[in-house]
Amino acid sequence: MAPAGKSPKKIPQRQDVEDKFKWRLSDIYESDEAWETEFTTAREIVTDARRFSGKLAEKPETLYDCLETRTELHKLVSRIYQYAQLNRDIDTRESKYQAMTDRASMLVAEANAAFSYIEPELLKLSDEELLAMSERLPKTNIYDFYIRELVRSRAHIRSEEVEELLSLSSMVAKGPDTIFSLLDDADIVYPKVKDENGNEVRLTKQRFAKFMESPDARVRREASDAFYSVYKDHLNTIGATLAAEVNKNIFYTRARRYESCLHSSLDSDNIPASVYHSLLDTTEANIGGLHKWTALRKKLLKLDKIAPYDMLCPLFPEKDYEVPYDTALAETLTALSPLGGEYQTKLREAFDSRWVDVFETRGKTSGAYSWGSYTVHPFVLMNYNSTVDNMFTLAHEMGHALHSFLANATQPLPKAQYSIFVAEVASTLNEGLLLRHLLSKAKDKAEKLYLLNRHIDNTVGTFFHQIMYARFELEIHDHVEKGQALSPEMLTGLWAELTEKYYGPTLTLDEYSRYKWSRIPHFYMTFYVYQYATSYAASQALMEKVVAGEEGIIDRFLELLKAGGKDYPIELLKTCGIDMTSPAPVEATLKLFAEQVDEVAHLTG
Repeated sequence: MAPAGKSPKKIPQRQDVEDKFKWRLSDIYESDEAWETEFTTAREIVTDARRFSGKLAEKPETLYDCLETRTELHKLVSRIYQYAQLNRDIDTRESKYQAMTDRASMLVAEANAAFSYIEPELLKLSDEELLAMSERLPKTNIYDFYIRELVRSRAHIRSEEVEELLSLSSMVAKGPDTIFSLLDDADIVYPKVKDENGNEVRLTKQRFAKFMESPDARVRREASDAFYSVYKDHLNTIGATLAAEVNKNIFYTRARRYESCLHSSLDSDNIPASVYHSLLDTTEANIGGLHKWTALRKKLLKLDKIAPYDMLCPLFPEKDYEVPYDTALAETLTALSPLGGEYQTKLREAFDSRWVDVFETRGKTSGAYSWGSYTVHPFVLMNYNSTVDNMFTLAHEMGHALHSFLANATQPLPKAQYSIFVAEVASTLNEGLLLRHLLSKAKDKAEKLYLLNRHIDNTVGTFFHQIMYARFELEIHDHVEKGQALSPEMLTGLWAELTEKYYGPTLTLDEYSRYKWSRIPHFYMTFYVYQYATSYAASQALMEKVVAGEEGIIDRFLELLKAGGKDYPIELLKTCGIDMTSPAPVEATLKLFAEQVDEVAHLTG
């Protein structure tokens, strides 16, 4: 939907965009034929994987060769999948790359199953024998953390036969997510609504997001009612799909002998459950800032009642402005200059070397992401349309890209992959520094208000919403683990209760917003969303240290990025002086949010 009075820009064909604004996927494979050759090589390794079975305890060299072979297969499979998916994403209409992506996805499952005997076989050895074996490997600094982690997780690794079945079940386990995605992305047809000018427009997800930013309260209300009425019509199906997802999680939890789904999900990163509970409890005990923001929004929008659909529209849209892509690059580079010369140099190289696929083209997948793999530089997908939001998105995704690049360049592959728990630290730090830079050069009070409003709303989405989602996810898993069934009525009632709790007494909950739980895909990613909030809190604490010029903080930040996954994320963050087992970073984030709300209240008072 174009802004009122403007015609939507024609979406170009890919061949109409200059090469410098497009990925160079030949950096992965020179041709599809080269991809096929490596696909064959990977299948040969899968077929030959059993040659190490039953021999791992014989001598360290055999174990090392087996682990190196699995690592090499992982490199190949990751590259194979990435090439197919990236080609598919630049034109989702191309059936050739859809098929290649499906083949690569099946190869991933086969590769995981092929070496599933390793952990059960190694765990036939005692902890002392395993650690001694680790010290006698030909290279002792590649798999040492893996062996230590194997010892720690011994109680949750099953027999070779069970592990193979659990690996093979991964394709079946995708069922709830696949069904929801097909319903949500393919089958659902949204109704038509009237825009600000009275024109009938068919709703889509993208148009719905635009309508939620409309200055017209009537448009926001009618679009929200129409959008969520479709999910209400499919409530039984979606409720059953989400229940199947929760039951799947409980199956894996019990198969691996964990206390609960929460413990199971947190265990891979050795995150204490107390960190999850502290995040939720600390936020809910200090939720006053969000309540004040709801009330301030109601006042500034001059509404008799404020509903959830009124919480997303910009309060000062008249100060929005266009940001050409070249300007976004320059502003991002300037804003991130406090991160030092090494970071700046690599950032410039990324922009100059076609890491970014910049503009929307016909058939290109929507949204934005960064995708790093071990054997090639990261690739960043954008659909840049010259908005301030897109400039922030670019800075965000480049944080991910440089994190991946530095980790892969520094660590061996078994230690390179960083946890989701820290994945958003670099990206949201970049956004925070960009905001500070733009605020420092704001021309007037109105521009400052526009930027503060944007940042506050971003905090609501990245921090508060994710914590509310995390509470919802915890409650529904606890509900089923106690032997109770999920029903659409229970899910809708819980969502309504949490919405009122988080937004506060000023909010009036409308009929349809209580169904929002039914359209959130992250609930099919098991206890994932809380990590947005922990990363955000950690990045805010880190930003304060950077801005204050704390001695050595840039070196420690780069050390964090280069560390990848060589240790548990809680320990890695401590290198920057950030302790997520303490409520302090969350409390500081809540305090800063409340101060920014007060500043907007002061500037508009």
